[in-house]
Formats: sequence, C-alpha cells, structure tokens
Amino acid sequence: MIHLLYGEDTLSLEEELARLRDVGMPDDLRDVNTNSMDGTTASMHDLEAAWSAPPFLADKRVVVVRGLLTRFESRRGRGGRGGGTSAIPPGWEGIGERLSQTPATTELIFADGAVGARNPLLRAMRSAAKTREFKLPASRDMPRWIAARAEMLGASLQPQAAAALSDAVGNDTRVADMELQKLALYRAGAAIRRQDVDAMVSYAREASIFAAVDAALEGRVGAALKSAHSLLDAGRPPVFIITMIARQARFLIVAKDLRARGLSRDEIGQRMRLSGYPLTKTMQQEGRFSAARLADIHRSLLEADLAIKTGASDDQTALDALIVLLATDGGGR
Repeated sequence: MIHLLYGEDTLSLEEELARLRDVGMPDDLRDVNTNSMDGTTASMHDLEAAWSAPPFLADKRVVVVRGLLTRFESRRGRGGRGGGTSAIPPGWEGIGERLSQTPATTELIFADGAVGARNPLLRAMRSAAKTREFKLPASRDMPRWIAARAEMLGASLQPQAAAALSDAVGNDTRVADMELQKLALYRAGAAIRRQDVDAMVSYAREASIFAAVDAALEGRVGAALKSAHSLLDAGRPPVFIITMIARQARFLIVAKDLRARGLSRDEIGQRMRLSGYPLTKTMQQEGRFSAARLADIHRSLLEADLAIKTGASDDQTALDALIVLLATDGGGR
C-alpha cells in the first residue's frame, strides 16, 4: 500500500504515520524491516531500490520517505497560487507509473509538510497513493479540539480552560497537546481550570502582550490600557511591557520585509525563530500595517525609551503615554 501524508497539522500526521508503520509488524522485527529515507536528497533510483526490497522474516516492509514533495515545492506556487510550475522535474518522470509497481509486501509512506495544489509530485503521485491532507483546525474549532484531546489524554478540562488555552496557542495542535500534557500532570487528576492555564502556559502570558499590542495599534486605547494594566496587576513591570511591545514591533518590521521578498510563512518563522501562536499572531498583525506605520511605531517606542532613561517620565507614565500615542495614531496606518 502507498500512503501520501502531508499538511500543517504535524501532530496528527505523525500519529497516523506511527499507526501505519507499526500495524501488523512484530516488535522484534520492526527496526530491521523499517527504512527511513530523506526525500530531500534521495534519487528515483534510491526510492525504487528501497521499496523493491523484500521483508525479512515478516509479512511486510515499511519505507518512510520524508520531505520529497517539499523538495519540489515552488515558492510562488504554494497553496495553488502564483506562478509555480506543475512540470515533473528531471529524473522523476513517470513516478506515478513506477509507484504502481511497488510490491504488495511494501508499506510505502510519503510524509511531508504543507504543499501547494500545483506541486508536481503531488499531482503525479496522488492517483497511485492513498492520499490524506492534515489541515490545522480552524481557530473557532480549537476549544472543541482541545476538549477532545484532553479526554483522549484522560484529563478533565473546564470549558473556560479550553477557551483560554485556545486563545493562548492558536491552532497549533502540537503545542496545545504539549501544554495539555503538562497541565494534566500539574492537576494530577483534578479538572484543569482557567487559572491553571494562566499560571502554567507561557503562551497565555504572551497572549496578553498580543492583546495590548493589537488594541494599541488598532486605535482601541481603552482596551489597550486595560490589557497593559492587567499585566501590571500580575506583577509585570512597565519596562517589561514596553520591551515586549518593542519586540513585537521589531518582529512585525522583519516579517513585513521577509514577506515582501517572497518568503513563505514557514520560511519567515525559521528566519525569525518563531512558531505556533507567536508566529500566527505576528503574520496576522503584519498584514494589517504598512511599512510607514511600523516605522512610526518604532519611533514612538524609541521616544518612550528615551523619556525613561533621561528621567523625563517615570516608567508607568511612559507606558501609558506610549499606548495612548500608538492608539491615537492608529488611524494613520
């Protein structure tokens, strides 16, 4: 059987890959009958040699190929948009027909991240394989996904906790799963509460910064001040909040520059060393502001920093003044 697994939901993809790899395979023969290949460097000949080999003292042999589709992903063709080509690359002509010759004793699994609909190997291989795309849940569906995942982990979760965790991690299923496991251990069988998420999940604290930045940059001065003061009440000093706003402004400036150069979301995340919720929020915010507006924001942050360092303003007054200034200028983006 040939399986083609791809998509952004790497948690679900890896779980399905593990299931396919292990089903019907004796534990003591699993390693010797499993071949993992790097699809980013393998040739067509390498793959044919791997999937043609017979199993050793077992009914099947498993060949896992990672990254082959991504290797031939056109940057401008991601998601089926732009000028990407759908031509089969040299050396890979007829791969669909060659796949049909895979022995029945071989479980051949291709595993990839997100690829566009115009990907040439995806188009050539999908008719010969059992294909499954693993999409991330929509943001509105994440509380329900989190609740179901908690039940699968044997944990009890209050609805407010599911909503808080969803707000904190966005639709990053892998991060949500890790945080749920940590919260389940922390509560030791008791129901996970909203306050547990606030206390234990670092993303929840970052979410408060994003809320303050969102409100300030969108001109909602009341909401921005409320978010900032909730952080102050939680023990965060004003300088920390200003620093975090400045950090997010720098992320937005860099993200806008990298997107203008044609880099994908994943490539931008790698360059900036961001992933999950912080990357998602940064990319959402970046698209709402012009380069000129971001330059104004950066200038206001420098002025706030100078006011604190010269003693022209105390920390909290400088923070409040900065938020009011950013929010007041919000219409000028």
